[in-house]
Amino acid sequence: MDNSHKKILVELTEFTKTYFSKDLETRALNNINLKIYEGDFLSITGPSGCGKSTLLSLLGLLDTSTSGMYLLTGHNASHIHSNERARLRNKEIGFVFQSFNLISDLTVAENIELPLTYRDDLSKHVREEMVRMSLEKVDMAHRASHFPAQLSGGQQQRVAVARAIAGKPSIILADEPTGNLDSKNAESVMRLLEALNKAGTTICMVTHDPASAARTQRVIKIFDGEIISDKYNFTPTSVAV
Repeated sequence: MDNSHKKILVELTEFTKTYFSKDLETRALNNINLKIYEGDFLSITGPSGCGKSTLLSLLGLLDTSTSGMYLLTGHNASHIHSNERARLRNKEIGFVFQSFNLISDLTVAENIELPLTYRDDLSKHVREEMVRMSLEKVDMAHRASHFPAQLSGGQQQRVAVARAIAGKPSIILADEPTGNLDSKNAESVMRLLEALNKAGTTICMVTHDPASAARTQRVIKIFDGEIISDKYNFTPTSVAV
C-alpha cells in the first residue's frame, strides 16, 4: 500500500529492549523498525512471549527502550524524562486494556474524565463536554451515572474505549481488547473499533486471535522479538456500531 501521502504518527528505528537480571540478559525486542501512519488500524500478533506486549508498552511510553529511536507525532520520545513522558502519553495516547481497568467507586463519567483532569489546558466544562461526546460515540451516554459493577463486560469495555478516545489522542493502543469478553460482546467491541477507525481514529491492537487480526487493515507478526511479517489486508467496509 502506498503511504507516501499519509502522516507518520509513530516511527521506530533500530528499537531494542533488553532486560537484565543478576546473571541473565533477555532481549525482548531486537532492532524493530516500524512506521504507523495516520488512519492505520493494525494488529500485532505472535505467540506468547514473542515481545508483542513489550512493544505495546514501549509504544505507550509505559517503559523505555534499551536503544533505538522513537518518534511520536514528530517528538523524540526515546529517552525523555518520566514527567515529560507522562505528559506526552496523556495527550497523544489512549489505552484500552483487556481487563477494562475501570475504577469501581467512580461513575462511568468520572472514570472517563479522570485522565483529562491531569491536563492543564482543559477546563471543567470542556472536560465534561469531551466525556459526553465520547460516551455518545460508543453508545453509552445513557450509562454515564452508573458504576462499573452495574455494567456487563461488553459495556465496561465500551466505557474503556470512551475513556481512551475522550482526550482526542493521536493513537489508540489496545491490548487484547476482546480477551475477557464472550463472542457476542467481542464482536460488538470489534465493530466499535472498526467504526472509530473508519471515522479517522488510528488504532494499534495486540491480539492473539487470528479472526480479530484478520479484520484489521494491517497485520504485523512478531517472533522472538523481531518483526517477521508486515502486510496490509484490506480496507474495511462501512460498519454499524
